[in-house]
Amino acid sequence: MSIERNRTIASEFFMEQDRRKGPLSPELVADNYTAKIGSNPQMDRQGHSVFGAAFYAGFPDLYHTIDEVLANENGAAVRFTLRGTHTGDFMGIPATGKPIEVTAIAIQHIADGKVTSLRAEFDQVGMLRQLGVLPS
Repeated sequence: MSIERNRTIASEFFMEQDRRKGPLSPELVADNYTAKIGSNPQMDRQGHSVFGAAFYAGFPDLYHTIDEVLANENGAAVRFTLRGTHTGDFMGIPATGKPIEVTAIAIQHIADGKVTSLRAEFDQVGMLRQLGVLPS
C-alpha cells in the first residue's frame, strides 16, 4: 500500500465517522478490526461503532479536525482535535450545553486498503474539566 493512500485512508476514517455519527465504515475498516481507546477495554468494529455513537449522542455536532497525519507503508498516526457541544446525555453525564475541544492521537495499522487496528489516546480529563465534571 502506498504511503499517500494510507494517509488518505487514515483521514477518511475520521471524516466518515463524522458523516455516519459514530458507526465505522465497512469500506474503510477490516472485518477483524480492533480498537483500544484511552482506558476503555479493547473493542471490535461493532464495539467501536457503539462507542462512537455514544459520543455523537452526547455531542450531536461533534466533528474531527485533522491536525497532522504521518503515514508509512503499514499505516498512519493521526493527530486531531474533537470539537462539539454537550447537548445530550453522555455516559451518564446530563447535557451541560458546554463546548469541548479535545486533542487526541490515533495510530492506525492499515492492510489491503482497510484499517485493521487503532490505538488512541485523548485528553479525557481535559474533556471532563471542560464539561465542569472535574475541577479545573
